[in-house]
Amino acid sequence: MTLNTLKKLEENQKKIAGVLPEAMANFKAFHDAALKDGVLPAREKILIGLAIAVSKQCSYCIVKYVNTAMEAGISLEEMIEACGVVILMNGGPGAAYTSLVLEAYEDLS
Repeated sequence: MTLNTLKKLEENQKKIAGVLPEAMANFKAFHDAALKDGVLPAREKILIGLAIAVSKQCSYCIVKYVNTAMEAGISLEEMIEACGVVILMNGGPGAAYTSLVLEAYEDLS
């Protein structure tokens, strides 16, 4: 299911870019700039993004950020630790959506 989710997300992003090419190109440039190394290393920014995705309860975003984190060499333990802050702030829903991190990691491994 997770690989299908990633594929569907990428396909839909291309369709949106077909209608909004300038906006999506600018969004991608902003995305890439926001996640590159700076004062904070890229890996920390990816973990922040994952935590925000869990907090926002965005299933697509969670899958995408887990995939990005894995590509960056971030361990499952690091991902879950970042989600611990979400659980602190969001309680039960944070824990429930953190389970999607585990599911995505297992599916993508």
